[in-house]
Amino acid sequence: MIIFFSNPSELYYVRQLVRLTEEEINSVRRELENLKLETLLQSEVRGNRLYYWASPDHYLSYQLQVLACQHSGIGRKILLNKNKLGNIKFVAVSQAFLNKQSVGDIDLIIIGDIKSKLVDQLVIEEESVGGHEINYMVMDKTEFRSRKIRRDPVLVDFFLNCPAIIVGSPKEAI
Repeated sequence: MIIFFSNPSELYYVRQLVRLTEEEINSVRRELENLKLETLLQSEVRGNRLYYWASPDHYLSYQLQVLACQHSGIGRKILLNKNKLGNIKFVAVSQAFLNKQSVGDIDLIIIGDIKSKLVDQLVIEEESVGGHEINYMVMDKTEFRSRKIRRDPVLVDFFLNCPAIIVGSPKEAI
């Protein structure tokens, strides 16, 4: 399911999913049917292939995208290296980033006493895997409070667009 919700606009066919998951074809087909019955996936025949994709209208779609972000990509890298990175208070990604539709705005905000060089390495690593640039901000709580008081337009835009929280809670960002 992480495959579908970490790339919600992608279409997948059965044999492709078998390769990606390294599971038996019958297991993949069975799970696809189960997910389709729960309306988490949609499908359509194109040519001689049956394609599946994440259902954007399902009531759990957003929460599953957040979970997928926490278990893959930059979210997973941050969580796996949380202790090495320093004292992380808050991490959030933009809706555009979550939907793989980044448009040049801030994709990721990290708040805390962070080792920026390690964050840089993780982001560069993810950019090479994902094939697109990740725009991010790293700041300590003091800088964040200062920017918040000044109503920094970058932060205002980021938080008005309902970012997905990867680490922390909304009160950490307030």
